[in-house]
Amino acid sequence: MASAATWARAPETAVVDKPDALAPIAKLAQQPPTQVAFAEARFSALLSRPLVVSGQLSWEGGDRLQRHVDSPYVETTRIVDGEVSMHRAGRGTRHFSLDRAPPLKALLDSLVAVLSGDRARLSKVFTPRLDEDGGGQGWTLTLKPKSPRLARSLAHIRLDGDDRGLRCMLITEANGTLSVDLLGPLAARMPTQPTRANLTALCRHAE
Repeated sequence: MASAATWARAPETAVVDKPDALAPIAKLAQQPPTQVAFAEARFSALLSRPLVVSGQLSWEGGDRLQRHVDSPYVETTRIVDGEVSMHRAGRGTRHFSLDRAPPLKALLDSLVAVLSGDRARLSKVFTPRLDEDGGGQGWTLTLKPKSPRLARSLAHIRLDGDDRGLRCMLITEANGTLSVDLLGPLAARMPTQPTRANLTALCRHAE
């Protein structure tokens, strides 16, 4: 199984707002199965404070993704070829089609495309923008949905990485709800009191 710290490698160059903006994606490809630790903070107008969970995110190859939460509750979500199963301890298992959850499908498309180095899949679903930081090591890939239907529920996905790998994934929904996933070693650095500002800074300036 691939190391959790090597989900991605930083691109050598970045071209912004041009047809070849996704050229570095081919260099990020991993061999499945691979997994990475994550810690997620979810910010929503319906929550009095951010919901923080942690666990393991696994890619099994193809359209097969698993998200296992082990704290503060135990839950496993599996996506296998268009079907989703969600099992939480004490609550049983739910099954539904991925077509019923456009944001979840977009997440699958973005992660699988990045992990497999599939530029065509990424550009089919999203309009991408790739930026490098001033030092030329860190990078940010912002993905905006092309489909008006998807854009009604998903504003954009942002992936942050550097020469050590993919370190953050930020999902902004159309209603303003934000989920920030810290990946790999950065997962252990989830603040005790996460805010949108301190997590954004951590993702962009992690050492």
